[in-house]
Amino acid sequence: MGKRMITLYSILIFCFSILILRVYVLTQSTDLTAAAASQSTYTVDVTKTRGAIYDANLNRLTDTKEDIISVVAPSPESMMAVASNVTGPQRQIILNQMTSGLPFLCQTGKKIYSKGIENFTVTKRWEDNALAPHILGYLDGEGKAVNGIELAYDQLLAEAGEEVKVRYTVDGMQSPLPESIPEIIGSSQPPKAGVVLTLDKEIQQMVQSVAEESIAAGAVVVMDVETGKIRACASVPTFSPSQVAQALQDQASPLFNRAFAGYSVGSTFKLAVAAAALEQGVPTSTQETCLGGITVNGRMFYCHNRGGHGEVDMQEAIEQSCNPYFVKLGQETGGANIIYMAQAMGFGAPAEFAPGVVSSGGYLPAVKEITNNMDLANLSFGQGTLLATPVQIAAMVSSIANGGYAVVPSLVEGITQDGKAVEPVQPEYVRNKIMSSTTADTLRRFMVAVVEEGSGTGGKPEEGGAGGKTASAQTGHYNETGEEIVHAWFAGFFPEQQPKYAVVVLVEGGEFGGKVASPIFKRIADEIYSMEGKME
Repeated sequence: MGKRMITLYSILIFCFSILILRVYVLTQSTDLTAAAASQSTYTVDVTKTRGAIYDANLNRLTDTKEDIISVVAPSPESMMAVASNVTGPQRQIILNQMTSGLPFLCQTGKKIYSKGIENFTVTKRWEDNALAPHILGYLDGEGKAVNGIELAYDQLLAEAGEEVKVRYTVDGMQSPLPESIPEIIGSSQPPKAGVVLTLDKEIQQMVQSVAEESIAAGAVVVMDVETGKIRACASVPTFSPSQVAQALQDQASPLFNRAFAGYSVGSTFKLAVAAAALEQGVPTSTQETCLGGITVNGRMFYCHNRGGHGEVDMQEAIEQSCNPYFVKLGQETGGANIIYMAQAMGFGAPAEFAPGVVSSGGYLPAVKEITNNMDLANLSFGQGTLLATPVQIAAMVSSIANGGYAVVPSLVEGITQDGKAVEPVQPEYVRNKIMSSTTADTLRRFMVAVVEEGSGTGGKPEEGGAGGKTASAQTGHYNETGEEIVHAWFAGFFPEQQPKYAVVVLVEGGEFGGKVASPIFKRIADEIYSMEGKME
């Protein structure tokens, strides 16, 4: 019996030793420590901030509207406070959340004061009528960047922000302990670091408003003629970044950025043809008799004025947008010279504004594709296979307005860490002279004549003067009634004497550039004059 007792006692001692050792090992485990800590806390995700997107003057384009989010820890006091601030269907939803006993988010648009409620001032990433949504892009439902500047600089913008949370100490039933103070993690204030664009917020806002009021479908681009920096870029119809699902269902394709898309450009291209002709020494006094059309290799190319313009020189041909004159001028200048000038102006090449933010290159036929005089005739007044974007047309106008220098269209100034200093992201480019100052001055004078007494008088601003070119571009596409869709264009610069901006207006299906697009140009020019103190 004594031996059995000793044996049993030894076994018990051994088992207890193993148990004590196991408990010790468990208490030293970091995994279990973390699990215990997580079971004793409950975390509510409030918001996630993101780096800013600024205009060229460091005005915010995102996070401009404040909102209030409350985090509510259920209690009789907090229940009474919330119930008195919420009405309608939302009230029942919140009362149901109260019964769960877990802290929850409550968004009433105002602060609610009570024990157990934490209020946060947050910013909405976009307002409902967001500025330049086609440029800035948007996020999906999980907060991931989808396109535009948001995607191009996603890593920078994401790292600039932080997650905002409220962590509660809870009991075994996951209810917050009454006397515990919740831990607030992160700041809901929008970060100052971010991306700086070339856009001017005030001009963008105005241009977008004018475009939405005046154009069913089309685009407006405002460009600095010296630098190629885009100051405003509007595509209509537009969309709200917070309602992308709705936009996807819209047959008008509001997500499509028309400012970056290739279109038939019609007579705006006559400026490139004239530039090539002048550079080849063709005198401005060269005349042609317009009888309403011209025959090339047995095919008739009509003028928009079927009655004909009579005898016109180069200036008069640009003023009145005479097609037969330019068909003849193209034959004299040569297809290769026209295409080389167009290439120098930026036709046929896509523009990359940021990683993944790229405009169409349009379509500029190669020299070898101009196989006969009919191909050249079409090209000479902007028809045939030629396609260009509103941005490319703005670059062409800029090269004329600035004295003959090509511009590289741009949208990004740089990045900022503090919302004050800007670090450039691209080296300054070397200005490339693509036409003589004499050629540029001559074309500028011709464009002024278009606005003063030609096809574009509807585009004349109240003050300062302007130059421009109208176009009614045939597309080869037809609507449901069998009528050909003709786009209306006006491409111009202002002021007349010291041009600062190029403005391009495209109205899909607008038909008449002089009647439809030019008044929109005038309104935009007048508004910018007013904003900038008559450009003094």
